[in-house]
Amino acid sequence: MKQVKIGNLDENSLFHFTLEKNIDKINKRGLVPTIGENAMNIDKTSKIFFSKGELGILKVNEVWLRWLMNRINGINDRLELYGSLTQEENQKRILNWTKEFLSGKYMEDIEKKSKLFEYFYNYLKERTYLTLDITDGIEYDSNDLDENKVDIKTNSNYITKEFAKIMYCEFSDIDNPIMDEWNMHTKTGIGVDKEKIKQVATNDGRTDMLSIVLYLYDKYKDIPHSKFLLDDFIKYAKSKEELNIMLGEEGYKNDQNNNSRSY
Repeated sequence: MKQVKIGNLDENSLFHFTLEKNIDKINKRGLVPTIGENAMNIDKTSKIFFSKGELGILKVNEVWLRWLMNRINGINDRLELYGSLTQEENQKRILNWTKEFLSGKYMEDIEKKSKLFEYFYNYLKERTYLTLDITDGIEYDSNDLDENKVDIKTNSNYITKEFAKIMYCEFSDIDNPIMDEWNMHTKTGIGVDKEKIKQVATNDGRTDMLSIVLYLYDKYKDIPHSKFLLDDFIKYAKSKEELNIMLGEEGYKNDQNNNSRSY
């Protein structure tokens, strides 16, 4: 698969992320529309999701962080942190979490953010960004409906709507069912040919999703915005990257010292 440097892309570029281990398969057959594991019980039809523009990448990562924060601490218990609780204890926990999420206090919950950030760091390291050379009106329709927003609009459950507003935050009008540029998709059942796909790399050749997000965050960090989870995650990720580099260099020095010893 050909690569393209992030510095050569712009606000009209379309970005899809996938596991790095999927690259060989995509290189053979392109992107095949599916209903992914995370979209079960949300999307009704198979499609390929993507974001438009570099800012679209940052927006979808903020939404993804909020969504995962709820998946980890809410009913789903994604990391299986609360399996030892009784049913009564778990119901109380979920009630407290609902209050915390709706009030915005989760933004300052250090313990919950630490678990989320560790998970998300590894999640991004395992994935990569692709850029798609597809055309509005052919592979996708920019006026297509967001199935999740359609469900939210017709849902009478107040809590569900309030949760959606927090997760979509300022990037979306959830009462408008048209898909947002940061959360677009191909037409139902439409994939992307392998000839229309390139892998995105940083200007120094890194292809992991985390490196792309770090690069773009630094590029746009001076744009005024409200408090985001992404701000705190970036600090966490940079600290961890610096630590990994330091430990890697130290490990290399130790290996060199060990190899030079005489016994």
